[in-house]
Amino acid sequence: MVKAVVHSVEKANPTLKSLLELQLKTTTGQGFELAYNDPKRFKEAVSKLFGEYSARLLEILIISYFREKAGLKEDVNSLEELIEYIKRVYR
Repeated sequence: MVKAVVHSVEKANPTLKSLLELQLKTTTGQGFELAYNDPKRFKEAVSKLFGEYSARLLEILIISYFREKAGLKEDVNSLEELIEYIKRVYR
């Protein structure tokens, strides 16, 4: 999951990767792993930093990356749904 987040951030804007990771660690005490541990909180933190539209774009990029790399067949429309899927399938 962390790899999907990092790839998606780099795809959206590689220069913002360090900024986002610093923001997450400063405000939540976690880095990109927050996307898996608490996807709602992750999206809120991204939204506070970059705005709601950019947060949604990042969310779509993460889902798309996971769909491509893991062969996701289910209709997943949010980070929360993706995490539920991952926990159900890979645990």
